[in-house]
Amino acid sequence: MSIPLTGKSAIVTGAAGGIGAAVARRLAAGGAQVLLVDRNAEGLAAVAAEIGAAARVFPADITSEADMARMAELALEPTGRIDILVAAAGILRVGGTLKSVADTSFEEWKTVIDVNLTGTFLSNRAVLAAMLAQKEGDIVNISSVSGKQGRAFDGPYASSKFGILGLSESLAEEVQREGVRVQTVLPDAVDTGLWSQSGTAALKPRAMLSADHVAEYVDYLVRLPREMFLFNSVVAPVPQRRKRGKGA
Repeated sequence: MSIPLTGKSAIVTGAAGGIGAAVARRLAAGGAQVLLVDRNAEGLAAVAAEIGAAARVFPADITSEADMARMAELALEPTGRIDILVAAAGILRVGGTLKSVADTSFEEWKTVIDVNLTGTFLSNRAVLAAMLAQKEGDIVNISSVSGKQGRAFDGPYASSKFGILGLSESLAEEVQREGVRVQTVLPDAVDTGLWSQSGTAALKPRAMLSADHVAEYVDYLVRLPREMFLFNSVVAPVPQRRKRGKGA
């Protein structure tokens, strides 16, 4: 039996586009009140307008401890609860150039680690007090298949996504007996704006997930009965069938 979302208070980071926006739309369609968080205020406004009354926006920097504390305060205002956090904010790389670890500057490394890993840590930590007090809550952290196997020329990204798995596993062990469920999703290639923004559109695989596919799975995770959880779930597209030539 799946848990209904009607009346639940949810936060989605990275909600101005891609996976975050798709998750926000999905949770709102299920009846949740959703706080949309992203540094892209214009993108947030567009997604909120699409969702309607179930959405509120908070333009914020997920690497800011003060912003994440304020995020939790805003999420508590309507119902006094925070039921769901989906940490979907992230970047692939700085600039559009693929770089080896040897050619990666410290600033490029730090930017990716700060957004993807530190941002996940700060957003998770910000909601814990409320979830532990109410003895219930769902945290879903979006990692990547690159969090299980590093890929050449994406060292900072893979490192940050490995880190999200370690953080999530540690947190899950700490809070699961207190009623807080921590789950992770590891999408394979997802067709979002990150490909064009990172200058790697020409490298897009033929078989890709849509952001809605990932959102559907996140929705499934937060509706699981409380005694169940799934961890490190890889969500991947089915490889496209090869066309046979004549006489094959």
